[in-house]
Amino acid sequence: MFKNMSKYLGVIVLVLFSFYYTDRAVDIVRRNDPIMKSILKVEDDYAIESVNAIVDGDTIIPGINGSKVDVIKSYKRMKKANGYYESMLMFSEVIPDESILEQFDKFIVRGNPTRSDVSLLVKVNSMTNLEKVYNIFLEKGVLATFFVDGNVIENNMDLMYEMASDGFELENFGYEDEYTDTMFDWTNNMIYSLTNLEPKFCYSEYHDYDTLNLCKKKRMYTVTPTVVVHSNPFYTVQKNLEEGSIISLNLNDDTVKELPTIISYIKQKGYQLVTLSNIISENRNEEK
Repeated sequence: MFKNMSKYLGVIVLVLFSFYYTDRAVDIVRRNDPIMKSILKVEDDYAIESVNAIVDGDTIIPGINGSKVDVIKSYKRMKKANGYYESMLMFSEVIPDESILEQFDKFIVRGNPTRSDVSLLVKVNSMTNLEKVYNIFLEKGVLATFFVDGNVIENNMDLMYEMASDGFELENFGYEDEYTDTMFDWTNNMIYSLTNLEPKFCYSEYHDYDTLNLCKKKRMYTVTPTVVVHSNPFYTVQKNLEEGSIISLNLNDDTVKELPTIISYIKQKGYQLVTLSNIISENRNEEK
């Protein structure tokens, strides 16, 4: 029995060595291929360093992924074309050492300040002015993120579906003005049924650890806006606007009146208005 086991072990070792040397031989052949040599020659020229997320106690600001040439994919693609073509280079992203991924125990306080993105959040706990604000965004051609109370969603499903279909982001604003464990999943399920997307965010204007811990349990991020607008919307935005600002608006008459001017001002300052998901994304949406 021991002899048989030794024989089988020897066969396994030989097979493993065979695979190892076969891979080594393939690697040597590839590296001597003129196409591979050309790819390796420009590899460093296309490398972009990642930017770490900024963690300060219980707050976090997203980083930015790096980018590098995917040598093997690029080689296989060009090999099929039977030649080196720089336009056929393929890339993969490099996650920063410090990333927002899985950091559900931190308050997100802004987007990465090296990008010219700004995000508008709208708090919805009633239908008052909702359709007016929604139509202003449509007319201005920009998207925003709406944190909607579950009671509002439940009683206005058609409008919520229309908003989601237009590309607006719907997120969980609790149920009847509070986050509770019992109603949290109900609100999330309604949002999912309308958008076919899992809700990702909770809202907290201050460091509310009850909200943070509940959202952490649900594997959702908690957002504390950079700018919270209670009154004088345009003046408040104008005074506090920066790269990466996450700006929270109420559904009041002042917002309806001044929102068109706010959107125009943000655009004139050279900022791009994006949803909350986009402003916290660490994906690098550019090619060198």
